[in-house]
Amino acid sequence: MYNELTPSGGQSTMPSVVNGVNGVAQSFDYPETTPDGPYQVLDQYHSKPRRLRVACVGAGASGLCLAYKMNKMLEPGSWELTLFDKNKHFGGTWLENTYPGVACDIPSHNYTFTWDPNPNWSHFFAYGPEIQQYFENFAKRHGSERYMKLNTKVVECRWDEEQGVWNITLEDQISKETWQDWAHVVVNGTGILNNWQWPDIEGIHDFAGPKMHSASWDHSVDLDGKTIGVIGNGSSSVQIVPQLQKIAKKLQVYIRSSTWISPPFGAGALTTVQKGKDVDPGQRQYEFTEEDRKKFREDPEFHLQFRKGIEAEINGLFGMYKQGSELSNTFRKVITDEMNRRMGPGHQELKDFIIPSWSPGCRRISPGDGYLEALVQDNVEPVLVGIERVTPNGILTKDGVEHKMDALVCATGFKVAFQPAFKVINAAGKSVQEDWEERGGVNLYLGVSAPRFPNFYTIVGPGATWSNGTLLPSIETTIEYSVKMMKKIQTEHIKAIEVQQEALDDIYAHFDEFHKETVWQEECRSWFKDGKIKNRIYLWPGSTIHFLKSIKEPRMEDYNIRWRYKNSEPACWRNQDCVLTRSAGFAFLGNGDVKATASRDVAGLSTYMRNSDHEWSVD
Repeated sequence: MYNELTPSGGQSTMPSVVNGVNGVAQSFDYPETTPDGPYQVLDQYHSKPRRLRVACVGAGASGLCLAYKMNKMLEPGSWELTLFDKNKHFGGTWLENTYPGVACDIPSHNYTFTWDPNPNWSHFFAYGPEIQQYFENFAKRHGSERYMKLNTKVVECRWDEEQGVWNITLEDQISKETWQDWAHVVVNGTGILNNWQWPDIEGIHDFAGPKMHSASWDHSVDLDGKTIGVIGNGSSSVQIVPQLQKIAKKLQVYIRSSTWISPPFGAGALTTVQKGKDVDPGQRQYEFTEEDRKKFREDPEFHLQFRKGIEAEINGLFGMYKQGSELSNTFRKVITDEMNRRMGPGHQELKDFIIPSWSPGCRRISPGDGYLEALVQDNVEPVLVGIERVTPNGILTKDGVEHKMDALVCATGFKVAFQPAFKVINAAGKSVQEDWEERGGVNLYLGVSAPRFPNFYTIVGPGATWSNGTLLPSIETTIEYSVKMMKKIQTEHIKAIEVQQEALDDIYAHFDEFHKETVWQEECRSWFKDGKIKNRIYLWPGSTIHFLKSIKEPRMEDYNIRWRYKNSEPACWRNQDCVLTRSAGFAFLGNGDVKATASRDVAGLSTYMRNSDHEWSVD
């Protein structure tokens, strides 16, 4: 059990399985949060980091990256971290989604942490189990599991302004018991696609046969030779349908709206490994040979250039999202021709229905390997009529036809709630949901920080790069941004850092003006627009690399800071009138020493002396 006292003075009840600072269980003596009284010089060296307690919600890619970056960027022994996850194991999306054909729609060699490449991917688009294994291997190499508290759901985070901490309510997912913990900083690493839901269709729970959701696949159900209904034609459906088509007696695919199925982004790099082979020009998948993998392993520079080629191609395609641009028009023609080619001659009703009127990119594009080909097979019936209700025997469509089936699959995605799935309550007693409703919608600066919610960071939230390119670089850089804020809190004795509403209003004004000319504002329903056809577009106004440049360093002028130390007595200087000073924002200067003095590091006492004009710093 932790030995620290909670801010209220009670003993922390966090279970003993959770480790302490840097994974080593130990007593942590936290100083007072807001000392009063006359100003005093602290007996410490310049910028000595205060002890910091961090809680992260989620142990998927974001949580793993956070643990790694805190180890790399913060002073050893000055912090502790717990990754809370509701699941019995870590992995997030790739742990939960195990449906047939589950794969990443980003090329696998670019679906890694940028500094941690994997030369051994089996396919150009990696399948779910292999991606989960990548994160398993990463966690093992870096000892990430020592920070995790699994089977634990974060129910509520409530800000205590006096103490400058978040009080956290947790629930054990097995016993359903609740307990309290706390942290100076909370990181929301759950993503926005982690809360699946049944479709809002009348009678959805009346179906008498096996029913499953794509995000909660029941592998005990035998679907071989069965008549199966699949609701949806989004990202999960386009991967499930080709797999079920191979085993089903009959497959009914209920398609509500049109969608673009594209050639693969970044596939230009495949010419490096295909070596001029005669391949399908619309190929969406490629299986790397052992020769390919050997080359990647033995020639890291070759592998790096391969990865860079994919990333450069994807970043270079950002112009397709500008409405009416030459690239957008070209892309529309290429994808339209490719979709028609893949469906083959005939099938005109399906082609007219499934090829959108809006531009490619208005909704997220999917490579959809084998999806269109599956829709035109003899054992597949695309149902283009709306659903009236689900019956015990199947689905009744709006034309009065009851389609009978043995099993029902809902590939209808997630409840995309831009607000956290847990309660987050500020000092005024308002939740994120209430606060944002008062503002008329999402209110998140750079997809990271929310006004009136200090020391709370979201990893790639609404407003970040969910359709602009590869995702993991944005996750990494957002985490680095958050850890830089943690370091500032530590070294400058800050109680709370809170983004200004004015800064967010300014950047949203830029969002709105920029997106007037993007395809995202066209009339398609998208979760980029909070599930609406017309709404503010919560996507970064630029490419992924543009986002990374923008968020590389925090703009502290956009934040308000409240310090740990304050003076309650007047301070006088010479013959000036006495005035009540502001909070002691320079307490971190300490006793006049730097770290090198305190640690007797002689070399560290002259770092600015050099033979050439290069950067220098003082620890």
